[in-house]
Amino acid sequence: MLVGLNVAPLGGHAHSEAPGSPSRTSWFRCRGYAVVLASLLAPSRAITQDVAITRVTVIPATGAAPIPNATVLIRGRTIDAIGPSASVAVPRGARIIDGQGKYLIPGLIEMHAHTSKTRASALGLYIANGVTTVRDAGSEHAEVLKWRREIRAGTRVGPRLLIAGPYLESQRNIERMRADPPAARVEPFERARIGIGTPARAKHVVDSLAKLELDFFKIRTVQDTATYRAIVAAARENGKYVTGHVNANSPEAVVAAGQRGVEHGWPVAMDAVPRERRMEIWRSLATAGVGVTPTLMVYTAGVFATDSAIRVALNDSSGRIEPRRKYVSRFLVQDWNEQYLERSPRTQAALTALFASVLRNYREMREAGVQLMTGSDVAVLGIFPGSALHGELENFVTLLGMPPGEAIERATRIPAEFMGIADSIGTIQKGKVADLVLLNANPLSDIRHTTQVAVVISGGKVYDRTGIERILADVLRAEDLRVNDWRR
Repeated sequence: MLVGLNVAPLGGHAHSEAPGSPSRTSWFRCRGYAVVLASLLAPSRAITQDVAITRVTVIPATGAAPIPNATVLIRGRTIDAIGPSASVAVPRGARIIDGQGKYLIPGLIEMHAHTSKTRASALGLYIANGVTTVRDAGSEHAEVLKWRREIRAGTRVGPRLLIAGPYLESQRNIERMRADPPAARVEPFERARIGIGTPARAKHVVDSLAKLELDFFKIRTVQDTATYRAIVAAARENGKYVTGHVNANSPEAVVAAGQRGVEHGWPVAMDAVPRERRMEIWRSLATAGVGVTPTLMVYTAGVFATDSAIRVALNDSSGRIEPRRKYVSRFLVQDWNEQYLERSPRTQAALTALFASVLRNYREMREAGVQLMTGSDVAVLGIFPGSALHGELENFVTLLGMPPGEAIERATRIPAEFMGIADSIGTIQKGKVADLVLLNANPLSDIRHTTQVAVVISGGKVYDRTGIERILADVLRAEDLRVNDWRR
């Protein structure tokens, strides 16, 4: 578990006297008492303190070179100035964070997580690990919306949440789930998945969900081609994009339907397709603006994990061997157990055999200009909330051949652009929201240095070592670590 350095931000017109009215002296005295009383009874209002990170190397994630010996000034929630430390004036009374020998990157973005499965306690783990934005790709809508509102109100520590609401499933898959005895399935799927069996049903469901507070739609399985196209069309009519698993019979069909995001890549190797033709396909994805989230952690932390490593993830509740394990909710442990029981040598062998083709496809997509983005599929067996994104960054460098700077941009600027929020986050620029991570070592020389978190700033709020340790202590006290609070 990563720990860093929190100090909460600190946190008249003249009147004539009418006959019989109180004297001006007594009026002002009474008014003064009223003002004092009102101030005591009114809700407290946090007094913000300017923050200056000085003498730091800024890695802006804009494509520009790092800025050495810089000062970044934060006022309220936003970045107010960036420049050489000698030229940026630090306001009197500002909180100064000495960044000498340290490196500043934008807050990281997790593009594929399932928050209902990890439960509310895990939200703090993202902040503790420098992940300031999470795209939830399928959960129980009502509770994730509640958690998002609490984060926005400042009553819960957690990342910015962009939410899909429930998974969209084929009606066949929902009926298959219903066929299992209630005791045989851990997930309360009725609360997080909606079956769609016809184009008419697709329009009705999407139109109804679009009236709720959600940001996009996530497809997992589809009934047939007509229903798939109806889902994407209805989402587009409601101003929302669709991402999800590939259910179309070809990448071209994904582009033609208008699906904007692809999760986990293509389920087939495409080995029989000549490279020239594959490159044409990948370029068509890039031209259409289709974003792809590879979730390579599913392989590196899941498929390729040894049985002994999995047993540690399941049973090391004290975190003696795997320190991250002690922060895992009771529900997620039970869900991981179910996933473990579903593993089979045949499936593992098939996925292992596919992996070389998977990597080749992603390398070609990168070459073709496809928007590859970091997401770790949090809630899959062995993938820990928050810290897993650092593993995906390492995968982008070691498996896909990216320079560390490019990998960081695919965890910051590129997903922000894809989600349409790059005017607020994703880079270190004046006027952007202050979502920042201060690192003790240079991530451009070794991508694993993104784990060396010193300070996290989320929406202008500073979490230093004390603050991060407080977050982790709060997670350990959470009731959902001891009780499964997400039941059928």
